[in-house]
Amino acid sequence: MSEELELNQARNLIATNNNDKAIKILWKLYESHNLKIKLDAILCLLVALDHFTENIKLIKLTDEGLKIVATSGDENTKIYLVAEKYNFLQNKLGFFIYRQKNLKLSANVFKWINFSTEQEKTEFEEIEKQRCEIELEVQKLETIITDFLKTSNNHYLKGRIFMRLGDVYSSKLSNDQLDLMIGGKARCRIGNIYTVRSWNLDKWFLYKSKNRKKITDDKIKCFNFFRLAISEFESGKDYTIMAHAYYNLAVKYKFIFKFRKAEQALKQARDLAKKNNEELLFFKIDSLRKQLKDKNKNIRNYVEEFGLDLP
Repeated sequence: MSEELELNQARNLIATNNNDKAIKILWKLYESHNLKIKLDAILCLLVALDHFTENIKLIKLTDEGLKIVATSGDENTKIYLVAEKYNFLQNKLGFFIYRQKNLKLSANVFKWINFSTEQEKTEFEEIEKQRCEIELEVQKLETIITDFLKTSNNHYLKGRIFMRLGDVYSSKLSNDQLDLMIGGKARCRIGNIYTVRSWNLDKWFLYKSKNRKKITDDKIKCFNFFRLAISEFESGKDYTIMAHAYYNLAVKYKFIFKFRKAEQALKQARDLAKKNNEELLFFKIDSLRKQLKDKNKNIRNYVEEFGLDLP
């Protein structure tokens, strides 16, 4: 079978949610000497790989892709890869923040304790250096993306970029919530009570006033970017991807306990998916509807599931 046919086979597998089979084919095509095939394999891998567990691989793949497009002059693919790397780097910051919080776990509870060991202090400081480096790179990438959005008339691509920016600020919201949280047993216990969180009262127990504003700004930007994405897709009559944008918006609303707004966005997603025969999206929509009925009472524990909890 030719590489082009294998690539099409992998795309079809991704479209039918058979990512594991697709990934095996794509890693083979990634080794191709044909740079177009290699780049297409990279773009597919960015979709098929798990964004939570494969973060390091995904960042490396975007760097590989950017090297290829630098020689071809494909500006549209370049900006897409920049936006993807921007998102993956934000996720990486989240892992660093989580690790730093664990290293200072004792200090968050007992104010007279700093670090348990000198080794933990050294690790904390090394992570802090890496965080600064990533944050500088993120700022550069954001400038590139902003400049592109000011000049482009490509509704589809702008919609994809806006949707990715919505994902970025959703991750940033999670990161800032963890990073800026005030320690203490009583505060954490009260702030994590379900009723307190569902009424959005946890911010008064867990964050200082200036940090509450920062978290609120993250939320506003997240939702604004998704609305901009939907607007661009509507202008370009790209109703299939518009359905996915509404679905992702519903996911973000669910995350912050805005269940009524999530249901409204999900209805829009379902109506568009029905018109465009998006069967795979129907499955996701039905799954999310069940989660909305649960109202975040049994949230998936990724930390425990993927072995990221403390030993």
